[in-house]
Amino acid sequence: MDILMNLRDEAYTRVVDELSDLITSGETIKNEEENIRRFSEQMIYVREIIIKLQSQQSGGQFTCSSTTARLLRRMEIAVNNARETIEGYKSKSSLIRLLFCRSVISKLNQSSKEIADVLSLLSLTDIGVSLNINSNLGAIIHSLKSMELKLEENTKNIHSRLDLYISEYSDSSLPPLIEAKEMKVGEQINDAYQFTKMLECFSSEMASPIQRESSTADEIVSLPNIFFYCPLTLKLMEDPVNVSCNHSYERKAVEDYFRSGHKFCLLCNKELISSSSGNLELTPNSTLLNTISEWKQRNSLINAEKNAKKKLRDAAERITFDNMESTNQALEELKAVMEEMPSCISEATDSSCKLVQKLAVLLKKSTGAGAGNAGLVLWCLLFIARFSQENKETMGTGEVIRCLLKQLNTQPIAAEVLLELSTNDRIAQKIIEYKRSIPVLVSLIDNPNSDLVENARAVLKNLSNSITNIILIAKSGYLTPFLDEFNAQGNSEEMRVVMAEELAHMQLTETSASNLNNENFIFHMTMMLTSSLPASQLASLKCIKRLMAFSGIRISFLSTVSTVSVVLCIITDTATDHQSRQEAFDILISLIETSQTFEQESYPGLLRLYSYSNIHNLLEQINPSTTDDQVWLLQLLLAMFQKSDTARDWIISDQKAMNHLFSALNLDRNSEVRFNALKLVYCVTGNYPNDVPLPPPDKETTLNSIIAILTKSCIAEEVSIAANIISHLPRGDESVDAVLQSSTVLKAINALISQNKSNEFLENAVGALLRCIIDQSNSSFLIQVCKLEPVIVQMLSTGSSLVKQRAAMILTHLARCAPESSTSLLGALHFRNPSWKNVFSTPCPVHESCSLQRVICLVKAGAVRPLVDMVDAMNPVASEAALRALDTLFDNGNPEPYVSQSIFNAVAAGIIVENKGAGPILEVLERGPLPLKKVALELFGKIYKHSDITSKELEKFKAILFYLLNEEDELKKKAKVLLTELF
Repeated sequence: MDILMNLRDEAYTRVVDELSDLITSGETIKNEEENIRRFSEQMIYVREIIIKLQSQQSGGQFTCSSTTARLLRRMEIAVNNARETIEGYKSKSSLIRLLFCRSVISKLNQSSKEIADVLSLLSLTDIGVSLNINSNLGAIIHSLKSMELKLEENTKNIHSRLDLYISEYSDSSLPPLIEAKEMKVGEQINDAYQFTKMLECFSSEMASPIQRESSTADEIVSLPNIFFYCPLTLKLMEDPVNVSCNHSYERKAVEDYFRSGHKFCLLCNKELISSSSGNLELTPNSTLLNTISEWKQRNSLINAEKNAKKKLRDAAERITFDNMESTNQALEELKAVMEEMPSCISEATDSSCKLVQKLAVLLKKSTGAGAGNAGLVLWCLLFIARFSQENKETMGTGEVIRCLLKQLNTQPIAAEVLLELSTNDRIAQKIIEYKRSIPVLVSLIDNPNSDLVENARAVLKNLSNSITNIILIAKSGYLTPFLDEFNAQGNSEEMRVVMAEELAHMQLTETSASNLNNENFIFHMTMMLTSSLPASQLASLKCIKRLMAFSGIRISFLSTVSTVSVVLCIITDTATDHQSRQEAFDILISLIETSQTFEQESYPGLLRLYSYSNIHNLLEQINPSTTDDQVWLLQLLLAMFQKSDTARDWIISDQKAMNHLFSALNLDRNSEVRFNALKLVYCVTGNYPNDVPLPPPDKETTLNSIIAILTKSCIAEEVSIAANIISHLPRGDESVDAVLQSSTVLKAINALISQNKSNEFLENAVGALLRCIIDQSNSSFLIQVCKLEPVIVQMLSTGSSLVKQRAAMILTHLARCAPESSTSLLGALHFRNPSWKNVFSTPCPVHESCSLQRVICLVKAGAVRPLVDMVDAMNPVASEAALRALDTLFDNGNPEPYVSQSIFNAVAAGIIVENKGAGPILEVLERGPLPLKKVALELFGKIYKHSDITSKELEKFKAILFYLLNEEDELKKKAKVLLTELF
């Protein structure tokens, strides 16, 4: 409370002091200035009221409030302003006061009204009663509010004449204010220039420009300041100088004035002679000179702009739609005047001009007809758009935008016009709303004109003023704004989620996607994968999956181990939602399928994916996972093994890993799981050259699962894969052989062969059949196999190299098996040469031939010629199998005593020679690979003595033998033996 009272007392004191100073200043004014004296008298009454109020509140009769203090502060400011106004007025000379009085009276009127308002707001009722001034208080407030200080009539006349004088003359020189003949030397001249000084002061009061009515429009006319005129010549100064009293004159005029005997300044009546030098000292007034020059330039510019506006209006009026020659000329003039004076373009806003509307119509006509004025129209529109915001709004109609887009390829300046228009948000939205605008602008990015490209980019940047527009532009193939917004610092995660979801569904090209190959973009995408927000993680996964189709971005993701590691964590995290896990699996599979084998050692991401620990971790997760996860895990591992021989070798060499692999076959929860498990085992074992052992703990279960698939599955591909796995089962395992010696298995293989869908199916079926008969001596089973003889023989001619090889191996094995009641090679020959019946008299139950019996007869089966053709093809895989099959013809098994081996060999050799086998075997000896030569030499050594061998073939054989003497020891020894026999 004490603080408030102190503040109150200080406020009262300051107001009383200010009022006292104000009254003192007013009392010193001469009697003729009645306005100020009246104001001072009113302030005496105000001071009396304030003093009374201060004394009563100091006595504790009235309460103190902060409102009272604020009101007293307002009064203090108003009183202080009035005092300063009066003090400034007192310091002027009489003539200058004449010019200032109008401004002073206006300010005092404002102060009186402010003081009255404060008095009205003060709670003075109790004061008025106690002081017996209640009736006077209302009168004082009313007097202050209604007081209107006015100029004397003669003063008003002087001001009116001065206003009229200045409004009539604005050229570079003023007419004499007083005729020379009316002036007297001395006092009259002094009075005349005192009046000139009065004009100067009046001009300084009139700080704002004077408006006058123009014949064409209201314009701001800049009048020269009175200080620009020399007091002696009354003309604008060209070389202003200051004399000793600091007044400015024209140099030549003041020098002439001084030489004529005038020693005093006409403006202040001080001596012109310098006290220090005793001479007339003139100081150049460069500041005033520059100010005058600037005023001249400004006025010159105003006049030029005025003329330019007139030219623009005249040219606009001459634009018509029926006289193109006149219109083109008018457009040339418009272009020239707008280039020279851009400020005149504001005139195009005039509704009577209708310039923008006319240009819009011309643009439309030039677009349709290809008229020559299109460039001029666009130039004019560019200037208007560049220098007139209001006209830009008028110009930015849908029709103009469509015309500009059509002109882009033929008139590059149209892009500049569009760029100017796009700086306006409302027009930018109109451009966006026109469906063809974005595709057209994006198509210009690849234009050879670099300026056009830059303008198109700039327009697209202006149009990217919202996330909706940014996405729309990105969908058209221009991703720079999208990338900038996505990577922007401070961008919310929710916004990135929206953008990533949109990007995941965009149709991208390799070129457009290359813009996304950005380090910051990859970083933000990876960070979204680690987000706790499920929507963020899912959106990032979808986006990355979409971008895996582009090699550059794929390599960027692979170049950092973090992305692959995070995705692997997602698929192993049980808390991850179903859709996110699926997207994560798809990403890894896509990365694998699109990568090259050599890249596995080049990129950290692939090294992490193909690491031994990661493969084991994925295999271990198969069994405990859900059905969907099992399918995805199996598909992922399948993609990895298909790409990496190293990974396959790791698995086969690791018994624990193989156990996980084969155990997947026993997961009967879902047919899709079984199918993918089959494919995975097939991928690992399919091309493995050695037998693949079954896992010991579940050996029988695994084998039964494979056989069940082979014999019961209705899916041909599953049956084919099962057949392939069977072809790699370990040999010499009695439990495996016992399962394979089943008519059901043979029937399934036969059915698979009969389908003949592809070489792969046939290769797997023949491989399984070969594995079933290897090391088999079960007569009934082998007899069932013989039913496939025609199909097997046909494979020798029509199958792939692997099919031919396996078919030949099957025939080789069957031809060497000699169970009871089987076919006989020589028995088949008996039908072709009856004379042999005397030699081989023991009948065969099947062939009515000799007792040399076999499961299958190559001759009877018609397999000899196809085998010879296989030798002739000289395929390293198939040819060796064919040679070994032909060699079985010389195997007499367990002949009767009366059948010599030489006769048997002669008959077999005759069969081979008869089927034109000598030539192909010689070709193999001459040009075949070394392993093939060994088998061919062994076989030809058995047939070269046959009588049907030609001398030419024999000579060639000799030459080959001599050549083989230079080969390795085994061939060399055999060649020496044969050469010895020949010579």
